[in-house]
Amino acid sequence: MFSILDWKPKIGILGGGQLGWMMILEGRKFPFTFYVLENDKNAPACRIADRCFSPQEYKEFVDSSDVITFEFEHVYEEALKYAQESEKLLPRLNSVELKRERYKEKLFYKQHSLPTPRFSVVENGEEALRILREEFNNIGVIKESKGGYDGKGQYFIFNDVEKYQFLRGKKEKMVVEEYINFDFEASVIIARDKKGNFVSYPPTYNYNEKGILVYNYGPYFNQEIINVAKRLSEELDYVGTMGVEVFVTSGKVLINEFAPRVHNTGHYTLDGALISQFEQHLRAIINMELGPTTILSPSGMVNILGTDKIPVEVLKYGKVYWYSKTEVRKRRKLGHINVVGNNLEEVKQKIDKIRQLIYPNGLDL
Repeated sequence: MFSILDWKPKIGILGGGQLGWMMILEGRKFPFTFYVLENDKNAPACRIADRCFSPQEYKEFVDSSDVITFEFEHVYEEALKYAQESEKLLPRLNSVELKRERYKEKLFYKQHSLPTPRFSVVENGEEALRILREEFNNIGVIKESKGGYDGKGQYFIFNDVEKYQFLRGKKEKMVVEEYINFDFEASVIIARDKKGNFVSYPPTYNYNEKGILVYNYGPYFNQEIINVAKRLSEELDYVGTMGVEVFVTSGKVLINEFAPRVHNTGHYTLDGALISQFEQHLRAIINMELGPTTILSPSGMVNILGTDKIPVEVLKYGKVYWYSKTEVRKRRKLGHINVVGNNLEEVKQKIDKIRQLIYPNGLDL
């Protein structure tokens, strides 16, 4: 009989941030070895890895690992390519390439008939402003194609186009997108293995400010969100955990973006689910059977953004995950707090209490 203890892979993680840190913490239940490729030896994942390799050691890092994954898609391009060439990279490079430039991701949705807001791809900022005027009546979102995450490089324009004339000086590709007056934002965490087996957690409600997640909670049962995410994972022949963010408007689901990795909106699974998104990801990439996505109770998460002043009173309402990053700066994710409750209303009340304690003067983003 095959035993769990027979799984002893050496797992390489590109990037040493908090997602890698939580992945390793969850993987310590098993006899796994974890390597991290990271420039900062004090990064969260490096502090608990079996070995932390420098970026210059990427070939040794890949050669020493049985499988390579990543905790952030904008990371160490040479190592990503070498891992792909070595047939060790999961998720595969095709999903990362869509995230390198936003227009590729949007075109992928269109080419595969996946629902997403109406958009145009343009060659520069001057063309973006023209298209915004001619096709979107000066109401829409202009997004820089490269380097966009957590709201970076996104410009929401509502007939105040004169404030955005600086975009004329930008010479790179951009996406001009319809502004969706959505009912709410939601996301779903899914996982898929090498055999095509698929599992999904229930979607959650998300609250974002200036493009960054502040909190989320669930479950929110919506089969269409799950169906759309499943189609996306199949079109990518995806292996691993994925986060898919959507707009919900009048019952219609539109993909905003996906993340080819474990995701901020899935942190609640550490305490609200039988198997966390992090363990699920490890199971998928090492060919272990995917686990149940059973939700143990309504649950949610509050991000700790740009502050290390965490009143002890928050412990009355939730469980703190502190990433021990060395620098505090505006918008930076320094930790999160998970909450559980008997029902969604209790979860929301706890989230509100935590937000009042951490951000007594409001959130400064």
